[in-house]
Amino acid sequence: MANRKVRFMEKILMGKEKSEGYARSTLPSNRWELFWDIVKGRFGKVVLLNIIVFAFALPIIALIVMRNFSVVGMGASYPFSSPLGIGYLAPSSVEGFSSQIAFRSNLFVFLFLPLAFIIFGVGLSGGAYVARNMIWTEGIFIANDFWLGIKRNFKHIVLICLIYSFFFYISAIGSSLLGIVGNSYPNIAWLTVVGKVFIYAVMAFITLVALHMVAMTVTYEVGFGSLIKNAVVMTVSFIPLNIIFVAAGIIPFLLIPFGGILMVIGTIASVLIGFSFFLLIWTDYCQWIYDSHINKKRGYATNRGIYGKVKETDAEAVKLYKKQIDPTTASVYASRPIKPITDDDLRIEELPEAFGRADLERLSESKRKIYEDHEKYVEEHKDDPQFEKFKAANSEKAVAEREKRIADAKKELSKREKKKGGKK
Repeated sequence: MANRKVRFMEKILMGKEKSEGYARSTLPSNRWELFWDIVKGRFGKVVLLNIIVFAFALPIIALIVMRNFSVVGMGASYPFSSPLGIGYLAPSSVEGFSSQIAFRSNLFVFLFLPLAFIIFGVGLSGGAYVARNMIWTEGIFIANDFWLGIKRNFKHIVLICLIYSFFFYISAIGSSLLGIVGNSYPNIAWLTVVGKVFIYAVMAFITLVALHMVAMTVTYEVGFGSLIKNAVVMTVSFIPLNIIFVAAGIIPFLLIPFGGILMVIGTIASVLIGFSFFLLIWTDYCQWIYDSHINKKRGYATNRGIYGKVKETDAEAVKLYKKQIDPTTASVYASRPIKPITDDDLRIEELPEAFGRADLERLSESKRKIYEDHEKYVEEHKDDPQFEKFKAANSEKAVAEREKRIADAKKELSKREKKKGGKK
C-alpha cells in the first residue's frame, strides 16, 4: 500500500515520465507524432501552462482593448454628421478623421507597451522553457520548471520583448501617419499603401526573428549578439516554413475576428490552450530545423524526444540486436561463457517493507534458480570456439613462455640500468 501511494504521488508531481512504469519505447518517432502525443497525453499540463502565460499577457491584452475603446469613444465624440450641441456644426469634410483617431489612440495608449511587454517577457521565459522540456519529453513539474525557466532565460527574453515593443510602437505610429497622409493627399494614396505594406513586412520579419531568438535562448547558451545573428539567418533561410508554422500556431486567435460562433470557439480555445499551443508548435518546428542545421554540425544531441522504432524489416537494427545477445560475440579473452539477460521468467524477488520467512524463502529460491540456470548455460557452452583462445593463452606451456619473457625483460632492463650508471 505504501509503495502504491509513493508511485501515485510521483505521477502527480513529476508525471509518468519519471515513474517506474514508463517505457521509453512508447515515444513517438517523428515531430508530428511528438506534438500530438504531448497534446493528448499532457492536455492538463498544456492548459495549466497556457493559463499561467495568459496571466502574464493580460497587460498587453488590456492595452489592445483600451486602444479599441479609445478609437470607438473618440469616434463617437467627433461631429461626423448633424450639428452636435449648440453652435458646433459638422465639418464640410470628414476625410482623414478615422486615421487621426487611430493615430492619437496609438500614440498615447501604446506608450505603456514596453512595461506590458516586460511583464509578458517574464512569463514567456518560463513558458518557452516548459514547452522545450515537453518537446524533449522530459519530466515536467509545471510550477518548478516555469520558475526555473524564468531564472535561466528572463534576461535575454525580457530584452527581446522590450526591443520588440519599440518596433511595434514605431510601426503602429508610422502606419497611422501614412493613413493621415493618404487621406489628406489622395493623389499619392498609392504611395502610402506601399509604405504600409513595407511597414507590415518589416514588422513580420522582426516578429519571426524575435520568435527564433526566444527558441534559441531556451535551447542554447549564447551571447545576445550571436543570438540576433543566428536568428536572422534562420529567419531568412526558412521564411516560407516560418510563416506556415506561425500561422498554424495562431489558429485559435485567428478565429476571434470572424465573430459569431467562431469567435466564441476562438476565445475559449485561446484562453485554454492558445499560448501553449503556439509555443509547442513553434518549439517543435524550431527543434526540427536546429537539428538539421546546427546540432549535427556542432556535434550537439539531435532528435531529442524522438526515438526510432526497430522494425523486423530493418535488417541492420535486427542484426545489431542479435549480435549484442549472441554468446558467440563474447570477448576472446573471456574465461567462461556469460548468459545474456533474455529470460523474463528469471528474476530476483523483491522484499516488501514488511516481510516474513516466506518472503525470504522466495528470495533465496529465485537466486538459486538464476545461479543454476547460469551454471547450466556455462556447461553447455564451455567448449564453444570463442573460448579456445583463452584456454590456449592459459595453458601450462603458454604460462611458462610468458614467465620466461618477463624474466628476460627484467634482465635486459637491469643491464641497461647498469650501463647508464657506468656512464655517469
